[in-house]
Amino acid sequence: MVSKSHKKGFDNKVSAVDKKSAHLPEGLWIDIEDIGDEGLNVDFVKNPSYLDFRDRDFKIVKDVTINCTLTKCDEVIYLNGQISTFVELTCSRCLDNFTDEISTKFSLEYLPEKGESSSKEELELIESDLNISYYTGDKIDILPTVRDQILLSISIKPLCKGNCLGLCPHCGQNLNISKCNCKENDIDERLEILKKIKL
Repeated sequence: MVSKSHKKGFDNKVSAVDKKSAHLPEGLWIDIEDIGDEGLNVDFVKNPSYLDFRDRDFKIVKDVTINCTLTKCDEVIYLNGQISTFVELTCSRCLDNFTDEISTKFSLEYLPEKGESSSKEELELIESDLNISYYTGDKIDILPTVRDQILLSISIKPLCKGNCLGLCPHCGQNLNISKCNCKENDIDERLEILKKIKL
């Protein structure tokens, strides 16, 4: 599902990018010609499978909503967007699955790819800036940017709650559910010899 409007007034016409979408590779395509002097607002709502995160240790469980505002200055396109969805994660302490909301804002500049006019070193240097991307032709695809922003918004060590008690290191009991009978000073017998070491 895609909806578009210009900053002043609503445009009900289907753009060229929608008409030709069957001939484009899968992505979130925006026709540069649609970005007028007043800019362009574009909204996408996509099924989680469209973003294809099958190789990751999380799962998107609700449709992904992308709200974008685009403006243009000469050949440079400025994108300001917001992504909203819900993901299922595994808590890094208790290992239980939980659902968390993602709502992240981002900004990006799209520059025209100049082909061989820029050296490989120059392109690599510019591409190291996460706020810069490139386009060729008369359309831009924001799908890679959306995928990157979702990945960046997920914690490396997600927690089901800030005060998660985790698992007992001795018996593995989830301490959020109930306490166990292990003593706090219980030590693995294989490590007992370490107690004899004097520092």
